[in-house]
Amino acid sequence: MAKETKAQKKAKTKDVEKSNRLESSVGLSMSGNPKDGHMALMEHEDALKTIFGTDMPELAEDLLKHCLKVLRYEEASDENAANDERRFMVAAVADMKPRDAFERLLSVQMAATHVAVVRSARWLANADQLEQAKAHYSGYTKLARAYVSQMEALRKHRNGGKQTVTVQHVNVEDGGQAIVGNVDRGRGQDEK
Repeated sequence: MAKETKAQKKAKTKDVEKSNRLESSVGLSMSGNPKDGHMALMEHEDALKTIFGTDMPELAEDLLKHCLKVLRYEEASDENAANDERRFMVAAVADMKPRDAFERLLSVQMAATHVAVVRSARWLANADQLEQAKAHYSGYTKLARAYVSQMEALRKHRNGGKQTVTVQHVNVEDGGQAIVGNVDRGRGQDEK
């Protein structure tokens, strides 16, 4: 194994520092690896609670652990800054702005599923044999469908299961009729 030059070490250190600076947009920077442990540096005391939308620091810490558990070694290590997914996991959850227990758990699952979809797509793109490609395509498809189901579950949870259609522009020709207002189609006398 070739020894790292000073320039390579310096470049790697800059990549890690850059990664940490980018993570600070959610108030958290991370370093370390799964083997030796992770270090989470918070810009303010409530950073994790804000990210995960909870007042319970223990829950926020455990949800962060769940974000890290699903990542492969090279996806959660300073040694592979270009493949580091820790920042994505935390930023994705923060961007979803979970509002309750259901959304907290689902947002972590959605971030993990997305990383798995991308990972599976990478494996599919690098498959050299037909059987390999078929297996990766199957996994990719299942994960993509799971992600769509998770998005639908979040949408239904947030709006109470109601679908809203908004019509922005309507033309009514001469002799035509239009109704302006909310139209709620109720049951007729024959429907029970």
